[in-house]
Amino acid sequence: MVNKGFRQVSAITAATGLLVILVSGLAAAAETHHFANGITATIYSPQEISDQWTTIEKESVYLTHPATGTVELANDLDPMFPFDELEVVAALAAMHGFATSVDVDVFILPTMPAKVGSSFSRRNIIYLAPGSGPIDPSTQAYITTHEMGHVFTWAFIDGQPARWKAYLDIRELDATSLQPDVIHADRAREILAEDIRALFGGPLATVSGSIENHELLHPGRVDGLKKMLAEFLLGREVPPVQLASSAFPNPCNPRTTIEMVFPDGLDKEGQVGTLRIFDIRGALVTTLKGGHVANNRLAIQWDGTGRSGSVVPSGRYLYVIEVGQLVSKGAVTLVR
Repeated sequence: MVNKGFRQVSAITAATGLLVILVSGLAAAAETHHFANGITATIYSPQEISDQWTTIEKESVYLTHPATGTVELANDLDPMFPFDELEVVAALAAMHGFATSVDVDVFILPTMPAKVGSSFSRRNIIYLAPGSGPIDPSTQAYITTHEMGHVFTWAFIDGQPARWKAYLDIRELDATSLQPDVIHADRAREILAEDIRALFGGPLATVSGSIENHELLHPGRVDGLKKMLAEFLLGREVPPVQLASSAFPNPCNPRTTIEMVFPDGLDKEGQVGTLRIFDIRGALVTTLKGGHVANNRLAIQWDGTGRSGSVVPSGRYLYVIEVGQLVSKGAVTLVR
């Protein structure tokens, strides 16, 4: 089933030639698809994105999402070959062997992400990078499904140490494989995304019959792995994602403490949180990590500065505070 949703993709230019594409509110049309497997995907086409700057001179282009921050896009609009929206939809619809409930935003980029240079995901957002030539449908299905594996990892396994331990044990992986400096094919997160693709992907996504790390046993031959992962995808063993939070003082001048409160019985003691501050346009101001959970509360302080340590002006700011899958959103007013 397809719903025509409306999400805002707006362009802002500064004297420096900076262009920021924001995702929020209502404006350019995006299609939302509800699949039988429980995935709900909102697809942003490359045309919707590139239309925002094709007639504007700029030095840098940034795509900003309130939940994941800012992605810098290559500002060179030489002809490239984006993913086909129909192929992306087909790849997500073809995933099978599980029942779930998860929302994902998919950005089919018209140009390369400047720093990553390839497709990637953050939380429940997938960014699909174009190719220098036409991309084979099987490759599109492979990459889309692999990145969906990362989304599932964020939604159902991150923040749940028992699930990560169970996966590492059944896959006979060492805990060091979770470190980001490990070779790409040996990282537990990449192996898990590949396992999800190989076990639950459609015919095009699995046509190779192999996984990236050829030294590992194919996931289909690992006893109990498919059943365990399918059970993980059934749902989160945590309360609803949106939790209560507050900022005090509010208004502030300039320092404020943003606190998220956890329900009784939810053991998050000692875990570290993340706080993101956005301006009212949705542009990321700063990201702060810290504030260990204690007494069912997480508190992180913001001193009214941006990422470079520069003082930000008075005004209303939005915040997103999170631990694992648990998120709270709110606003704070800065008065200098």
